[in-house]
Amino acid sequence: MFGPTLGFLLGSFCASLWVDVGVVDIDAISINPKDTRWVGAWWLGLLICGAVNFIASLPFWFLPYSLPKEGENENLKISHLPVQGDHCKIDPPAQPQLKFSEAVKDFFPSLKKLFGNPIFLVYIFLTILQYNSLVGLITYEAKFMEQQFNVSVARAIFLIGVILLPITILGMFLGGFLIKKFKLHITEMAKFACITFIVAYLLNLLYFMCSCEVLQVAGLTAPYSGLKHLSSPKTSFMASCNTDCSCKLDQWDPVCGDNGITYMTACFAGCKSSTGMGKNTVFHNCSCVEGRGHGLGNSSAVLGQCQRESCTKAFPYFLALQTACAFILALGGTPTYMIMFRSVSPDLKSFAVGIETLGGRVLGGLPAPIYFGALIDETCLKWGTKNCGGSGSCRVYDTKAFRNVYLGLIAGLRAGCCLLYIVLSVLIMKRFKPDGKEMTDIKNTERSTSKEPDTANRKEILPGARTSEESEETCM
Repeated sequence: MFGPTLGFLLGSFCASLWVDVGVVDIDAISINPKDTRWVGAWWLGLLICGAVNFIASLPFWFLPYSLPKEGENENLKISHLPVQGDHCKIDPPAQPQLKFSEAVKDFFPSLKKLFGNPIFLVYIFLTILQYNSLVGLITYEAKFMEQQFNVSVARAIFLIGVILLPITILGMFLGGFLIKKFKLHITEMAKFACITFIVAYLLNLLYFMCSCEVLQVAGLTAPYSGLKHLSSPKTSFMASCNTDCSCKLDQWDPVCGDNGITYMTACFAGCKSSTGMGKNTVFHNCSCVEGRGHGLGNSSAVLGQCQRESCTKAFPYFLALQTACAFILALGGTPTYMIMFRSVSPDLKSFAVGIETLGGRVLGGLPAPIYFGALIDETCLKWGTKNCGGSGSCRVYDTKAFRNVYLGLIAGLRAGCCLLYIVLSVLIMKRFKPDGKEMTDIKNTERSTSKEPDTANRKEILPGARTSEESEETCM
């Protein structure tokens, strides 16, 4: 709990610092962390974590080259016991080396057992969908908060680390406690996990209600009201109030006019003069701003995009919904994980964990950021331009489309999870009897494919102890 929380706090601190901190004069920078062009000191976190890991590794340098294996000393003592008064010593039996071919010969039969288990198969599909929704949610959550609710990336990371992460851990802990406290049967765990996920999904749909208006950018999402608008696609930012200003279309340095409209630059706002320096610069005599109909002869604009008050007011409701949703999802997470352990035979549990982790990471963790990012990019209204002429980062999103794509993908993936939870619950209730004997069916369903020898009646032999055959030998 403390490690990830400290990591998010460190990330928030680094994101609040300018990327060239210590090299440039911060007061001379005309943007702040709320600006979409702000680039945090991403490299600082790597240096701090690297230094901490190096210091933590120093005690390991003083450990011996190799440590004795568990039970090695006991084996040595047993093998050197005197035999019938003799002082003869018996060396411990040599352990045969396990060949690679012998190690992998059971791989495919074990894989067949696992995927022949319908409960485990449905569980794997469920895990993949959950990984997709979770990774997509976390990857773009800070950007979503920034674009939708005027929250800086630093503050978004801070809130995730301080509120959402601890509440998730608390939910997982409480879910495990309920399993132990009430000794839930596997069928009861399936019902509990299914109900909690459906409740969390219904709360997830309420995210769409936390909406706000699209950023009003003159010539892009809002017209130059009261003025003759030039409709050419390449000159959509131009109007009669700024045609004589020779403004650059590839420049993005937004200003907020007194009329609540954002302009791509002070030039596009038709500003004639300015006062102040850096973040405190104020532009005056802006012809496009006064053309809005305010009737002010000295219409002005300030650096930065205009703030949307409705978005700021909606953010606490969104955060409360997300906190409740994260807690309920985590509450059913532990029972879901326990279903996997109770639905496979004991000798396949480790293999099942490996398959579950591999499937989730490869089919969920890798593709989710790619298609989430590709679809989110389609909602961009204005792309930045690099100095070399290439396309840069997005400057303005259609926040309504962004919200529908981001939340819609998560809702769609979790809708599939709801269906799989229902299927999983039905399969478990059909297979397991509610008499507390969860594992009786497992042996029956896997007996036909199992090729392992029966070792139930074999007596346990202590390491280094002599067998009946060895006891007949005499000491030379």
